[in-house]
Amino acid sequence: MKKIALIMDGWKRWFTFAWPAGILQRIRQTGEEVSLYIFNSSGGWSCDEEYNTGEYNIYRLPNLREFDGIILDLNNIGYPKVREDVIRRAKESGVPVISIAKEIEDFYYVGINNEKAMRVMIEHLYEKHGCKKYWFVMGPEDNYENVKRMAALKAFMDEKQLIYSESDFYCESFEYQCGVNGFEKLLETHDALPQAVICANDNIAVGVCEAAAAHGYQVPKDFCVTGFDNFDKAAYYVPRISTISHIRENVGVACADLFLRIWKGEKPDRFYYTDTEGVFWDSCGCTAAEVPDQSAYLKGQIMYGIETAKFEDEVFSLEYELLKCNTVREMMYCIPQCIPSLKCDAMYLILDSHMDVYKEQVKLHRSLSFFDEDDFHVEGYPKCMQVKFAYKNGRMLDTDRMEIEGIFPFFEPHKGGTDFLFLPMHFRNRTVGYFVIENAVYLMEKQYLFQVVKTLTNAMENLHKKEKLEYMNQVLSDLYVKDSMTGLYNRMGYQKLSVSYFSIMKEKKVPVLVMFIDLDRLKYINDTYGHEYGDFAIVSIAKAMLKYCAADAIAARTGGDEFIVLEGAKDEMTGRLLAQKIRAELSEVQEKMQLPFQLSASIGAVVAQPGEENVLGSYIKQAEKLMYEEKAEKKVSRDN
Repeated sequence: MKKIALIMDGWKRWFTFAWPAGILQRIRQTGEEVSLYIFNSSGGWSCDEEYNTGEYNIYRLPNLREFDGIILDLNNIGYPKVREDVIRRAKESGVPVISIAKEIEDFYYVGINNEKAMRVMIEHLYEKHGCKKYWFVMGPEDNYENVKRMAALKAFMDEKQLIYSESDFYCESFEYQCGVNGFEKLLETHDALPQAVICANDNIAVGVCEAAAAHGYQVPKDFCVTGFDNFDKAAYYVPRISTISHIRENVGVACADLFLRIWKGEKPDRFYYTDTEGVFWDSCGCTAAEVPDQSAYLKGQIMYGIETAKFEDEVFSLEYELLKCNTVREMMYCIPQCIPSLKCDAMYLILDSHMDVYKEQVKLHRSLSFFDEDDFHVEGYPKCMQVKFAYKNGRMLDTDRMEIEGIFPFFEPHKGGTDFLFLPMHFRNRTVGYFVIENAVYLMEKQYLFQVVKTLTNAMENLHKKEKLEYMNQVLSDLYVKDSMTGLYNRMGYQKLSVSYFSIMKEKKVPVLVMFIDLDRLKYINDTYGHEYGDFAIVSIAKAMLKYCAADAIAARTGGDEFIVLEGAKDEMTGRLLAQKIRAELSEVQEKMQLPFQLSASIGAVVAQPGEENVLGSYIKQAEKLMYEEKAEKKVSRDN
């Protein structure tokens, strides 16, 4: 099975679905055993730099050496460091790499010939309509396609010896507002109108037309306007925009064909251009032979509006249901229940295990250490991650304690033509995991996914904050009932919990082990070796108790060197085994640390049977008496 990695960025929050659609179309036509892995971010659209950092981290998830081919669509990424990192890793992979619509050294290029296509447009204006004076409203100055289109325009002007200057060019973005701003700026800085305004794409062209109309100008009566890309707005705007048409899916088809040739041992040309065609309509004064079907388009827009409204209702339902969820797994199950529009073969949620830290610490009530949010990755992903949720072919899979390292072999399809879409999950710049959808191109085309993933991420972050708050409240509570040095209950905590614990166990008819522990010769250790050694000895006993006592036991430090344990027990043997484990642990610590004194404890233990009428205090006294008897025996042994 061959594997292709496609790394791409959304156009703001929209998926560029044409590339994967074309790739998969070709793979399925040929029947080749090839699968597609799409790593998509929506970085760059937000003003929150940390949010965008979290989005772009998805590119660091794959080990690119594990693929047979890599496709890069980097034109929408506005962060040079992100682009450079992706390019570096692709070069280091050692596998063939295709760059879509952007020339990158050592990589194959697939896309349109921007210079040739833009020359078709200006030649038409010059030869057909006699235009010699132009304004140019273009995209970002550093965008590869924009640079190529501008170069073609200037080369033609130079060739025809037409007069122009840099002040005739306005560069900003590929958005509608660029057209509005560009026309306003050029109108302000020029004494006369041009014969034509050439725009970098159809969005900009519509913006120019609208701005011109606001000033009382008519297109094409006062000047021509042209666009590029042949979006729907070109055909259905009034006036219809003259543009350059190209089938974007053909870029994906060409990428698949290129890899199939390379894998067969062929050596294709580095540059592979897909076809373009000039479409000349009303905005330059032409009359197209083929008139777009307005009624069909209008019907499509109406149905799209209906589908969108239905989807938005489903998202509102999802948001409401997510509020009721107490676990991430419950949240994930809400997605297929609330949004039947999500038609896919499977979906998975892979999370950093740190997501469960607060919850586990709240359960244990044992750690006073604060969890550091910095433990979440900002660059890259943890080596081992948890499969928190898996939903395949209409049913949830059991993922309890399931972990994966990397994406293979877990996401290894059984047949060619399968695609996996990987989407980042993050709390601003802190990466918490990723969301995977199998066979998701339909969803990319419908543009449903961003809103669903954002809603899920917000709900997960709110749940995480809730768990964090519970943990912090537990920590604050522990400050009153826990001993700061050892993490055991202090005297106040023991007094608060012990009697009720004893009563509950008695009602349940469960025997209770009552153990009294005293550190041997603490005063001697402090006086001879210093309080640092004394504190170390106290902490060592506490660690042994926490290690071997039951999770629900009451383990307390009730005095400087005195400790009490209450836990469920079957018989007297329970106490003897626990005492042996604690003593053995202390002996091991002494030997490992080569302590200059004997690290030991005297222990007394009794078991309170459910049918007995004695109160807890009487058992404590019995255990204490046994502890002192052992301590006395040790003193006699030392004196002898």
